[in-house]
Amino acid sequence: MSLLGNLKVVANPASLTKTPEQFRRNKLIGKLEEQLALAEAQLGGKSYNRMRWITAANAEGEPVRIQRPVRLKPWWYKSVAGKVLMTVRYGTRPLVISNGMTAIEFDKLEDLPKTITTVIKAVDAGELDGELASAAAAKGKHLSKAGKVGMKK
Repeated sequence: MSLLGNLKVVANPASLTKTPEQFRRNKLIGKLEEQLALAEAQLGGKSYNRMRWITAANAEGEPVRIQRPVRLKPWWYKSVAGKVLMTVRYGTRPLVISNGMTAIEFDKLEDLPKTITTVIKAVDAGELDGELASAAAAKGKHLSKAGKVGMKK
């Protein structure tokens, strides 16, 4: 008896591609999870560094793969009134959460992980799909204009 005969073999699904909405949601959820890890580390008195693999030259000039930390900027800050404000960003643009407002306000920094978790659930449920689509479209327009600025006819 062959070894492969013991396995259940099925046809591979034709396509497992994601829709643009799913791609944007997953991208934002990944960034929110980074912010959550950064917030939990800050509340715990630790530092959080996401590492990235790069190729650099060693002393002999040969390429080697090394890890470098990536700088993460927190999406939250304390207001003058002592409240904590958090903006949700897609790229560099703050997203409109509700009625033209881009910040989420809460009383103390300890509420930040719970707030980020709630935003992750909202993004996963598709509540910000319209804002994500308009931010992605605006990003594309900005890039196409930037590419045409220095072009000669």
